[in-house]
Amino acid sequence: MDCKEAKEFLSQHDIKYIEYDLTQVPDKEEEMIERTGSRIVPTFVIKDKRLPGFIKRPEIFIGFEVNKDKIVKLLNVQ
Repeated sequence: MDCKEAKEFLSQHDIKYIEYDLTQVPDKEEEMIERTGSRIVPTFVIKDKRLPGFIKRPEIFIGFEVNKDKIVKLLNVQ
């Protein structure tokens, strides 16, 4: 349910995203575990591309419902 709500939210706000079905792309599951230490989905990795030339660590959120307020604020949507 959390994944479905996350996809609906992103679509409603016309936010582009890359979706990986971990059952189809097992390498991405390994990458997710390396980055987050977790297998919980959905996992959001949000990169800030507003400042070209500066490397900023991406924001990582595990789960949608528990992080929705932070995601909304970071993406600057209502």
